[in-house]
Amino acid sequence: MKKLLFITATICVIFSNSTTLNAQHEKGEIQIDVYHGLPPHTGIIFRAVSSVTPDEVVEVKTLGNLGLRFQYYLAPKFALGIDANYTNRSATINYGLTGFEEKIQQTVIRAMLRTSWEFVKKGGFEMNWNNSIGYRTASWKWSATDPDLTINSDWSGGVPIAFRSALGFRYMFTENIGLNLEVGVLGGALLNGGLTIAL
Repeated sequence: MKKLLFITATICVIFSNSTTLNAQHEKGEIQIDVYHGLPPHTGIIFRAVSSVTPDEVVEVKTLGNLGLRFQYYLAPKFALGIDANYTNRSATINYGLTGFEEKIQQTVIRAMLRTSWEFVKKGGFEMNWNNSIGYRTASWKWSATDPDLTINSDWSGGVPIAFRSALGFRYMFTENIGLNLEVGVLGGALLNGGLTIAL
């Protein structure tokens, strides 16, 4: 975590000291980001299985945080858009000699309205500050093969509101294709990155 923050701060200092703040986007321009959370976040799944004993085997799997961002420039430095992302994580516990298994799985979907303010630009490099708010749903599945347990259920829970505040970086190799990287809190992975397409 400290190393990630140090790298982010270093990038900010290097580019902010050598950039101009001239407008670089036109009103009506569209950007689409496809991204993946780095690293995959297992979160509450690890806590749910933290009490297993040494003779038990735990397998943890994660898909996501997979996301799609769309933004439309209302002004040269300000864009409004949508950030939607998906995460699925699961843990399977094998209870040693008994042969029984227990599985817990969580699926999280978020859809948020997003604002983006671009404050640094040098060549193809851009930095922006983003804030998002919207809807979050989290569903759970819990099952067990032990006939003495009655755990076979689906349920939903948690606060249905999603927030995110993030610092974003984008490097455009051409006018239409580039890479994106974002460091943020809440509303998805701490760090995500992927491909940018400008229209």
